[in-house]
Amino acid sequence: MITDQDSRIPVTIYLKPSTVEQLKQISHYLAVREQQEVPLERIIRAAIADYIDMMAPLSDTDTTALKSLLFEPNNEKPYAIKNRFKEIMKQKGIKAVQIHRDTGISESNLSQLLNNKNLNMTLDSFLRIWLALDCPPIADCLYRENL
Repeated sequence: MITDQDSRIPVTIYLKPSTVEQLKQISHYLAVREQQEVPLERIIRAAIADYIDMMAPLSDTDTTALKSLLFEPNNEKPYAIKNRFKEIMKQKGIKAVQIHRDTGISESNLSQLLNNKNLNMTLDSFLRIWLALDCPPIADCLYRENL
């Protein structure tokens, strides 16, 4: 029987001393938080996995959801695309002040975006909030509302 451990391929990487120091700080933080030692290798593997997940193309479900939001039949009424970030924050127990700190978006602008008062959200703002919420599925973040 082949386990996941058996199918791993060793890879040698070279890191800057400052990067290694940051990894050690993360390891120490996680060791205190989880009350057990967290090896640097595990942190590096997790970081690589998170990066790959973030950079992976959208799933078919997300692509379909975006297309259904953006492309309307000619006979349909005008609509606005709104976000559900506030509901996602509530589900995850995240406060607006934390999103403000994580994204650098001013509190007043963030409030308008979360309450769908500003219907012209920039891609930059969307991505900052989306990343601060740990990249929930796009289909969960957006919806159409007829005007």
